[in-house]
Amino acid sequence: MRQQVPETSDDISLRDIYLVLKRRVWQILGLGVALALVTLLWSLLWPKTYTSQVVVSLSLANQSSQGLLNNLPSLPGLAQGFVDLQNTRLLAEQLEVSDPTRFYSARFDDRRGLLFLTAQGRTSAEAGARAERILSVARKYLEDSLVEGARANIRAAQTQAQLDLRAAQDGLKGIQTQLRLAPDRAASNATVAAGLEARGNDPQAARAANPAYTSLSLDESRLRSQIAQLEARIGTLTDFLQQPQAIGQLVSQALLVQVLVPPAEPLRPSFPRPLLFTVIAGVLGLLVGILWAFIAEAIRPREAEKAG
Repeated sequence: MRQQVPETSDDISLRDIYLVLKRRVWQILGLGVALALVTLLWSLLWPKTYTSQVVVSLSLANQSSQGLLNNLPSLPGLAQGFVDLQNTRLLAEQLEVSDPTRFYSARFDDRRGLLFLTAQGRTSAEAGARAERILSVARKYLEDSLVEGARANIRAAQTQAQLDLRAAQDGLKGIQTQLRLAPDRAASNATVAAGLEARGNDPQAARAANPAYTSLSLDESRLRSQIAQLEARIGTLTDFLQQPQAIGQLVSQALLVQVLVPPAEPLRPSFPRPLLFTVIAGVLGLLVGILWAFIAEAIRPREAEKAG
């Protein structure tokens, strides 16, 4: 008969795991409790940081204002531009800090059209005050950008009116030259008048004694009226450019900044979180303790063999 040799196996059973944990239970618990206590002490001694967040919805009212608010920069583009200013000296000067990213952050959600502004402080009151400051700076940035766009529209309208005025003045000079050469009296002809009316000419000019002279006179009157209107428009636009407060008021009425979550003083600090951090540290300590227990059990037999 063949004698059976007992097989050796390195597999670990549940009983082996239980025995390892039982032998090392106080060490595992001690490591977890120690790490939790250290984390709790650190959380209580570390300076607190309070965070206040503002949520703003941006939109433009449907007000043409005679084209002065047309072709303005898009609000999503302006909001993203403000977000990109976080690392610039311009925003640092307006927020009165050397590094805005230490205390402020901004994020724009293009899908929902929401601007998220966040401010941090050592105290609850400081966080609330900084939230109000960044909201004010963001609103001013948007308004100033839109005001500059409105001013560009006004300057463009002014330039176009000046070009139209020059064209009207040149046309008026040509008509006046023709009027000086045209006779002012001629015999009326009913056939000619009927033919001119059939071609769509003004009946007043077609039935006149001299249709050509009368038509030129009417064109002269229309150009004079057009020149007067263009001169008045240019004067109005020029005066408007010299009144920045009026442009700012116009833009303020068109820009709708709806504060969904206003600046407020937070009740609890955002960092550190003693209770949360302590629980996480305790759980991590227990996991590290369990891992250390199995490593210690795996190393111990080898050390015993070497000693023997």
